[in-house]
Amino acid sequence: MALKHRINRTLQLWLNDLSDRVSINTGQWQAGFGDFLESGLPPAPSDLVIATLNGVMGDVLAERRSRLAQTMAFSSQMQRLSLDPLTLAGQLTSPQPRIVICVHGWCMNDSQWQRKPHDHGRALVKFGYTPVYLRYNTGRHISTNGEEFALLLEQLIDIWPCDVQEIVIIAHSMGGLVSRSACFYASRHQVKWIQKLATLITLGTPHNGAPLAQMVHWVEERTATIPYLQPFATLARMRSAGSKDLSHGAIHHAAWERHVPGVCQLRPPLPDDVACFAIAGCLGKNVQDDRSRRLGDGLVPVASALGEATEHHLALEFPESNQWVCGGMNHMGLLTQASVARRVQGWVLANSR
Repeated sequence: MALKHRINRTLQLWLNDLSDRVSINTGQWQAGFGDFLESGLPPAPSDLVIATLNGVMGDVLAERRSRLAQTMAFSSQMQRLSLDPLTLAGQLTSPQPRIVICVHGWCMNDSQWQRKPHDHGRALVKFGYTPVYLRYNTGRHISTNGEEFALLLEQLIDIWPCDVQEIVIIAHSMGGLVSRSACFYASRHQVKWIQKLATLITLGTPHNGAPLAQMVHWVEERTATIPYLQPFATLARMRSAGSKDLSHGAIHHAAWERHVPGVCQLRPPLPDDVACFAIAGCLGKNVQDDRSRRLGDGLVPVASALGEATEHHLALEFPESNQWVCGGMNHMGLLTQASVARRVQGWVLANSR
């Protein structure tokens, strides 16, 4: 027994030391890895590489003011839009009073809306809409991006070459959370564009959180209180702020500043006087099957994509007629499939102002 006790004691001391070393070296490792990325990557790494890095450690890159950190901006016709009125007017071929804004998901960027031949934004051009794409750093807090989006959009609307009559937002995955956050902060800041927002459509958005992010969050919470597992908790904490927010669908600052595990989250409701729609993907073709709905599109369960009530979330209350579950659909397929495109176009045109 004495030998067993000594072994356990030695093991415990070793694990405590390991935990301390991991905690102390986390910041140093992140800084060192940031230096490695700065010097090791080519001068102009691909957009896909940058988007992925931003999702994984974008908050660190932004804090370091790294050249790899994506700054928030709008683009259209494959060019970044200027916030100078004269320059903007020259960039837009035929600006319309109706604008559709596409907001990408985690580890992605604005160019990835144009997958294969289809682009939800560009598909609405023939109906009199100008597509605009938001690019943002998906590793930052969702609410930080949401508030900046709200203020940046106000600047764009103020200098748009013609009077804006209608705004539509189509958002994929994390982009739906960022868009809901933007609506929340638009009301807080009393910006004008929220009154022009006619339609908000979310595609595979984890309104209740994403299972993979929740699993890592669970590991962090459970291991933090067990001394010999604390190194794993420290590693879990190293993920980006944006990916942490994905674990419970946090869209306002208080949700992550004062998040209490196990407590029902009082999240902002859907924006008033806006037609809000939610599309969920389901890998299985039988969309009524419970197992298929739990699996969802492979990344987001149906219940989360529709913002249904859970033990820790109040329902978002999308009207039943404004929900659609698409069978045989994976997460990325929501960006390209014709059936999704038809549904999106139908909703947008039905609510056009």
